[in-house]
Amino acid sequence: MEEPVQRLRDDELDNAQGTPGLRRRVAFEEDGHWFGHVEASPETMSGWHHHGDNVTIGYVLKGHVTLEFGPGGRDRIDVGEGEYFRVPKHTVHREGNMSSSAAEVVLVRIGTEPVVFPADGPED
Repeated sequence: MEEPVQRLRDDELDNAQGTPGLRRRVAFEEDGHWFGHVEASPETMSGWHHHGDNVTIGYVLKGHVTLEFGPGGRDRIDVGEGEYFRVPKHTVHREGNMSSSAAEVVLVRIGTEPVVFPADGPED
């Protein structure tokens, strides 16, 4: 028998591993994919980390998100409302919201490893 189509309401999402100021919630996690939602408080950044063999793809629903990466963490992109971003496998980075307004992002992670590996920062 086929599995039924599922629907989740926003209040049914489970809390995921978070960072102060970055509320992560997961909707679906199975068979090598993770799908969820992040709310980023103003002027908040995560710690440095990577996602192992997982690729992370995001879509900014509201506000702006900043991603820092590259040698010594000197590269930076700002992703605005209606824009997408992709973090490749093993890329040490950090993300957050450097603006004065809240931001919201929908995230998909594809891969079978744990979702987050803390790091000291990118190598120089």
